[in-house]
Amino acid sequence: MMTGMDINVFNTFLEVAKVKHFGKAAENLYITQAAVSARIKNLEQHYNTQLFIRDKNNIRLTLAGKHLLDYAQIIVEQLKQAKSSLALIDHQGININIAATANLWDSIVSNNIMHLITSMETLNLGAEISVHESIHRRLLDKSLDIGLLLDPIKEDEIINEVITSLALVLVANPQPHNVHQLAQRYILVDWGMTFIKEQQLEHKYNPIFTTSSATIALNILLEMGGCAYLPMRLVAPLLENKQLILLESSLNINRNVYCSYHKNHIFTEQLNNIIQLFRAQL
Repeated sequence: MMTGMDINVFNTFLEVAKVKHFGKAAENLYITQAAVSARIKNLEQHYNTQLFIRDKNNIRLTLAGKHLLDYAQIIVEQLKQAKSSLALIDHQGININIAATANLWDSIVSNNIMHLITSMETLNLGAEISVHESIHRRLLDKSLDIGLLLDPIKEDEIINEVITSLALVLVANPQPHNVHQLAQRYILVDWGMTFIKEQQLEHKYNPIFTTSSATIALNILLEMGGCAYLPMRLVAPLLENKQLILLESSLNINRNVYCSYHKNHIFTEQLNNIIQLFRAQL
């Protein structure tokens, strides 16, 4: 009885549909004509329908056969890709791709990526900076393995695990401006939708510049003055040496950092190991 993963049966169906002859299909596939007939019969029994009209010297697809044709081509191609992918894993290891938003790359990933590489030598790791919407879409279609985000993805297929939190503080470089001018030189860093909404409600500052990168915001502060919410872990040395000051108006803001991945991922064990490593480092 045919199994759903028997690529030879679908290859035989495609070859008969192409050459419209059982004997020629058998020659092209290097099997007997009896084997071709048996495979087509098994396929018809599996789907409980006739796939070919067998007139003498005039083999042609039935309506059901024509409908199956596209599916058979997809099945064969997917099984070939799966075989190639598994062979690659056996020889080269497992590929795991991680994407983080720009602000989390600056705050978390860039300082920990080397430790991750050396700790996970059996994996082929890839890392990139991306936007929330792209990470959301790619996690759903499984073209991305892990997303690091400040806003969880609200989809049944996606698991969101909190791996750490960011303490955000309002810091300023008052030079060359005085403290009273800082409100007019506010740099808005995108720390997720919840943060943006809170800022719209609680802050009277009109940003002169908006960015998704904490590093860009920090460089602008140091060069041009102004104020911005930045992670304490990033600005602590600059506060200590007086390059930046902590504004008294700073709110106590903590943002959860989420590690998001598809619940049906085939390498769940490897993903969990990466998540634990992130937690240990943070």
